[in-house]
Amino acid sequence: MNSKSFLNSILFSAAMLACRAYAAEPVDAGAPFGKQLLVQEIDCSKDNSEAMFTEYPKGVSKVETILGTPCRILPNAEGGSKYFAYRVGKGLNLKPGTAYVLSVEFPDDKPRSMFICNWGCETARGIHSGTTVGDAIKALYVNHNPESLKFPLSGKIQTWRELFFLHDRFPEIKRPRGRETRPLLPQDGFWVIIAQLKAENNLESAGAAVSKIRLFEITDTGALAQKINYPPAELPRRYLFFREEMADGVIAQGHKPEEKLPELRGVANPVDWYEYKVKLMKFLGMNTFTKDLLEFGHNQGWDSSKYGGDKWYNQSSTRTLWTDIIQMLAKYPDFYVFPYYEYAGSIGQDKNVAIGNQRRCETLKGGKDYTHIEWCHKTNADIIDPDFIEDAKKLLDVTIVENKDKAKFIGAWFRPRPEANPISFNAKDIEIFNSETKQDKKITREDLQKDKALLDKYYEWWFKKRRDFNLALSEYLRKEVSPEAVLLYTTDSSEPGIGLPGSIVAKGMKNPWEWKTAVVNDAPEKWEKNLDGSREFFKFVKSVPYDKVVAEDMYLQALLEKHGTWGSYEWQHANPWNDPQNYKDKPGIMLSYSFNRLYTVSSKKAFDAFRTPSGLAIIRHYGLNENDMNDGKDPILGYFVADVERTGPYCMIGEARAFANGDPRFIGYLAGNSFNRGFPEYVRTFNAAFLSLPAMPSKIIDNASADPEVIARAFPTEKYGTYVGIVNTGLTDKNAIEVSLPKCSKVTDTVSGETIPVKDGKIKLSMYPGQLRALNLR
Repeated sequence: MNSKSFLNSILFSAAMLACRAYAAEPVDAGAPFGKQLLVQEIDCSKDNSEAMFTEYPKGVSKVETILGTPCRILPNAEGGSKYFAYRVGKGLNLKPGTAYVLSVEFPDDKPRSMFICNWGCETARGIHSGTTVGDAIKALYVNHNPESLKFPLSGKIQTWRELFFLHDRFPEIKRPRGRETRPLLPQDGFWVIIAQLKAENNLESAGAAVSKIRLFEITDTGALAQKINYPPAELPRRYLFFREEMADGVIAQGHKPEEKLPELRGVANPVDWYEYKVKLMKFLGMNTFTKDLLEFGHNQGWDSSKYGGDKWYNQSSTRTLWTDIIQMLAKYPDFYVFPYYEYAGSIGQDKNVAIGNQRRCETLKGGKDYTHIEWCHKTNADIIDPDFIEDAKKLLDVTIVENKDKAKFIGAWFRPRPEANPISFNAKDIEIFNSETKQDKKITREDLQKDKALLDKYYEWWFKKRRDFNLALSEYLRKEVSPEAVLLYTTDSSEPGIGLPGSIVAKGMKNPWEWKTAVVNDAPEKWEKNLDGSREFFKFVKSVPYDKVVAEDMYLQALLEKHGTWGSYEWQHANPWNDPQNYKDKPGIMLSYSFNRLYTVSSKKAFDAFRTPSGLAIIRHYGLNENDMNDGKDPILGYFVADVERTGPYCMIGEARAFANGDPRFIGYLAGNSFNRGFPEYVRTFNAAFLSLPAMPSKIIDNASADPEVIARAFPTEKYGTYVGIVNTGLTDKNAIEVSLPKCSKVTDTVSGETIPVKDGKIKLSMYPGQLRALNLR
């Protein structure tokens, strides 16, 4: 062997050591996966040319030893968005439709924020630790409601793990939006990308850092399903679900033959893609399947033939998709179904039939357009007009009632987007107002414009009419489908969720309109300096103390506040606000409570305001981060949308505090991308405990623990003892802490079946942050 060949041999061997491929070697993949087949391991501190290592900008990443472990990092002192990436699984016999686990090891030494893009299933997830915000502080399109709090760091190497089902085809580094070629096949491998936002949008982060990336193959997905021990059948149950927004482009196809080519889709058969989600839900311990059947009012895959086809609702290019999904769900009889509708009136080709196209709603000024968003101006539903109740019932008939014997429907979820269900002041609406409120004289639009007190009466009447619209649909479902069916109505049309407006956080201050984005934090002086460091960029971004927000119940104020508006627009009428007082005594209908940051789950009063006879429904709104991964005008990862979660057990701290302060029956997630969770061991534990508790009225047990961060709720039943949920709402472990319980002789963990020793009415538990334990007392 000559010297050149010898050198090449050494270099090849070194590359293979840095990027090791394994021949079906069982290795511990970590909780909750156990031993699985290790397909590949990438040591990120090495060269990794065999894994087609690439980075942007070239040469940007560095290798440093952190916590005694070599890691590749992306500096965050300055500059634009950055990434480094590897082609994972190339030539390693990857199989489409097979379950894999992608694991990413990272140091938890300093506050860090990063995005992990897994193009094997076209999922992007952000994670963040310590005082970082996670989402872009100043996003391109929306207000992310940033929050910075001193979350503890473990000082250890942590692991993010994602269960996923491999797609048929994958994109290159730049992910396409919708129907574009996905050129890579399983034998080519798929890109795994570690990325971060530009420095200004990523304050407090020491930069993305990763030590190792591993890919495992799962041999038995069914064995990983989280077992749910529901309460007895006669007790009401709880529900966990998610809806995805910018996700289904991976299976999108048009009406034309050239728009149906398989190379344009990540998964050839759309039903397979939805079945992957069902399997993921079973793994995570979620029990309710949700799919959007209307998006911005448009048909998303169901057959409208019964009421006129294209004349009523334009037919989708995949008109049998919904019934095909229902048929697939028959394989999972333990699942519930909860369809989602962005209803804006029927949208079809014949205005005499498709009444949403008629745009009957009118502004207070007498116009047709409520906002500056032109693409929202096409359709709307005047929901106080009886015609739209009948129109919506037809929708429920063809999508739910006709399938009621094929799946367990729990109701319907309506969420209008801007201008879809606005407050209308057309002649018919005002005539109905005059008739129903028996005005002394006939009220006109001009009267409403001039008289604030009279306008407030109109608002009061209109909101009750909106409630009656929801009640009519709920009663229809209760008659035709199930006597327990619910109609959930989400007024919050935003992706990140309702923010804190300047009218609340800067009340009484000069120019409160300048508070367009409030960074809620527990270090106000530091954040003032952070924002002052780039004051031009953060011109309308302000620091607001966390304690002040919570003490003054600012978030409840925001939930009940009219939408701000400007100029000649009528945003306050385009997006009518929450009116939970009209739902307090009405079974079968609910307004959802939006949550995201910790300040949104810190008020018992706020949760109680939204509680109804059918329970409390809370919806987690994620920030999109849409197109925020850019370098100037260059979208360095193509179309980018990503949800963000905290690291480790803190990924469930929001749900934990919501349980302590509000005890929701429904927990939903409005995902901006394909839904997944990166720390499943904590998610599964919470979900299993949550679903094992009955959905009945509960009370906090006073002084159950000497530690005020450990909260216990009691759920007494007539025949099955008392259920108790105990949750650690704090940010630190609670070791061998005593909890006092109602009188009992036996305590059983409802998830594990374990009997817990009880002495003098007390038990001892050790709990990590955000952990929920569910018990039954006899």
